[in-house]
Amino acid sequence: MKKVLITLINPISWLKAYRFNKHKSKLDKSEYDLELYLYSRILKNDMMHYGYFDDVEIDPETIALKDFEDAQIKYSENIIGLIDNKSAAILDVGCGMGGLAALLKEKNFTVETLTPNANQKRHMDAKYPAIPCHKSKFENFNTDKKFGTIINAESLQYISLSDAFDSAGRLLLEGGKWIIADYFKTHEGGVKKSGHVYDDFIAETKEKGWEIVWQRNITLNVLPTLNFLNMYVERFLLPLQHFAFEKLRSKYGGIYYLVEGLRGSIDAKIDKELDTVRPDKFLKEKKYLMIVLGRQH
Repeated sequence: MKKVLITLINPISWLKAYRFNKHKSKLDKSEYDLELYLYSRILKNDMMHYGYFDDVEIDPETIALKDFEDAQIKYSENIIGLIDNKSAAILDVGCGMGGLAALLKEKNFTVETLTPNANQKRHMDAKYPAIPCHKSKFENFNTDKKFGTIINAESLQYISLSDAFDSAGRLLLEGGKWIIADYFKTHEGGVKKSGHVYDDFIAETKEKGWEIVWQRNITLNVLPTLNFLNMYVERFLLPLQHFAFEKLRSKYGGIYYLVEGLRGSIDAKIDKELDTVRPDKFLKEKKYLMIVLGRQH
């Protein structure tokens, strides 16, 4: 207790904290993604996407971790089922921890992966040494090799549309297919700002000489994941956060007094983050699509 108080009032500690925060702000998030690290520790199949539930009405309180992992495998199998050129190499863009690539390899596809994240690259090299993993952003990836299929599974949202179309056109074999699985915004703005506006995507598709050869809306199939996350936050994380603050108040009143002002900020931050997993808001602002693109001849 005494040590904590001394740290809080020590101006040197504040200076160090300022320097740490300034250094932290310069970190490239593509080099280290804390959320992806968390998911990788919780899930054991090396998959980090929303998953695909056949039962769109499943009660979130009945979903076990195994059900979610199975839904992620089902999602990957749906993507694999869209590959029509089974002999040419596949490029998995934004491979995460390599779950989809590992499943492709298991099914005897030739696959290479791409990630700008140094930790994911180290994980891939250690766990899947037979799968080439390139540390690069899609738009910066240089190779003489051409691929029969390019896959962007929940990674297109992080790349500008112009760069993504240019890179896919440069790396795809003639007659090859570009498979995209991601959510798109139905309009500008909204709570969860990530994702491209669908109308912008369609405009870019036409402008760059591509065409949609197959498309399916799977929004309802990914919604059980959001239902589960929302339930978990409401029933566990929020009560736990309240418990922690009240415990601090009752046992260490002095420290609580010093940090009480942070509570409002934390509550506001939590509420903002909660908006991103609220199913009703997702349905209002997004649609999750699986799309197969080919170049016009």
